[in-house]
Amino acid sequence: MQARQDIVDSQKARESAKVSPERPIAELALGNRPTDALSKAGITNVGQFLAKLGEGEDAVLAIEGFGRKSLIDLKKKLRQMGYELPVGAEEAAA
Repeated sequence: MQARQDIVDSQKARESAKVSPERPIAELALGNRPTDALSKAGITNVGQFLAKLGEGEDAVLAIEGFGRKSLIDLKKKLRQMGYELPVGAEEAAA
């Protein structure tokens, strides 16, 4: 019974690590330009990006060097990984 519980606990830990707000943006493989643009704006992890996105898409698009295509790609990648995007962060039209 204990071995089974250990396996279940480790699976839960892996699942929560997948959607950790501490995950570095660089791990998302967006490319150098969008990653550098976010880094220069002080956004280095997913939690910081989600907080900025919570202010609205215009706040994210105001970051120099980070465009609509990068925003769409990042939002899509975060959804695929299981992240919940903030309310009001509607899908940007391509």
